[in-house]
Amino acid sequence: MNVEPVTLEGEYVRLEPLSADEHLDDLIAAGNDEAIFRWFGTQHAGPEVMRKFVADAVEAQAKGDQLPFATVRQDTGEAIGSTRFGNIRHENRSVEIGWTWLTPDEQRTPANTEAKLLQLRHAFEQWGCVRVEFETAAANEPARAALERIGAVEEGILRKHMLVQGEPQDSAFFSIVDSEWPDVERDLTAKLDR
Repeated sequence: MNVEPVTLEGEYVRLEPLSADEHLDDLIAAGNDEAIFRWFGTQHAGPEVMRKFVADAVEAQAKGDQLPFATVRQDTGEAIGSTRFGNIRHENRSVEIGWTWLTPDEQRTPANTEAKLLQLRHAFEQWGCVRVEFETAAANEPARAALERIGAVEEGILRKHMLVQGEPQDSAFFSIVDSEWPDVERDLTAKLDR
């Protein structure tokens, strides 16, 4: 697994290596609604906390722990959210896709579906992963439904797994494994074609 910054190109969005210089202003504007980060461990709406969110992601990349992206609209070049690879386990050929958010106007558009397709394709076809996992708050029903829609299989709930804005929350874990990838890719491509 060569975990180096890379741009992943789609028709609706491209995932660019996250950069404060290139993306911070757009992300501050895109992430100005506190509801976006309701299920994150901490709130990221606002210039200072978004600056820290980006700086922490870039620092994690420098350490080799994560590979963060800005989600950028192809037609405008505007950053509309962020996503990343994390929990990269080379020895197990496994990775997590998460830390994903989009500005409200881009939710329930092709942006998230295509971003997930690009990340999954990279994980399975470039890195040779055998497993891609996802984690969300168990109470976050829209995120759980979205993960099921992309073909992820729910594996279980970890009780009081993490603090979400100071309160213990259960986490739901999902995965897609390499043997499922061809069908998942076909389904995601068909969703985007519609």
